[in-house]
Amino acid sequence: MRLSRKDEHSIVAMLSLATHDRYSDPVSLTGLSETLGISTSYLEYLFSGLRKHGLVEGLRGVGGGYRLARPAAQISIADILYATQALSDETDELPESANLASQEAAHGWQELNRRIRDFLGEMTLADFVQTKSDRSSQQNKNSVSNYIASMFPAQPVRSGMSA
Repeated sequence: MRLSRKDEHSIVAMLSLATHDRYSDPVSLTGLSETLGISTSYLEYLFSGLRKHGLVEGLRGVGGGYRLARPAAQISIADILYATQALSDETDELPESANLASQEAAHGWQELNRRIRDFLGEMTLADFVQTKSDRSSQQNKNSVSNYIASMFPAQPVRSGMSA
């Protein structure tokens, strides 16, 4: 499965929204555009599809913008890819005249696609945000550890005993 730029930008934009408190001020597309380096007009296009699929809420007026329509733990990567039309539940039907090998190959592909959809359906925005948080926490721990270690530099080990 290959993701298009549209799919990637949609996922990244949703991840960016997921890092904000759902009940705080909405995120403006202008701010998101500056942060992500994606044009505002393209984000408007992406968010119209995400809004139609119930993944984001748009708030108009001063201080308006977008926020997740439901908690990050309830929005899967598959949900986003369904909104961008990268995934679908449709399966290609083979004509009845197809030979057995073609039918078996088609069933294999259908099973593979089902497993991909299931896998992506289990991965939520919250999982990614948590993973990023865990990495940041680990990096902070490492930098603190390195700082403490630098306070106590290693001393050369003396070899042998002198008399």
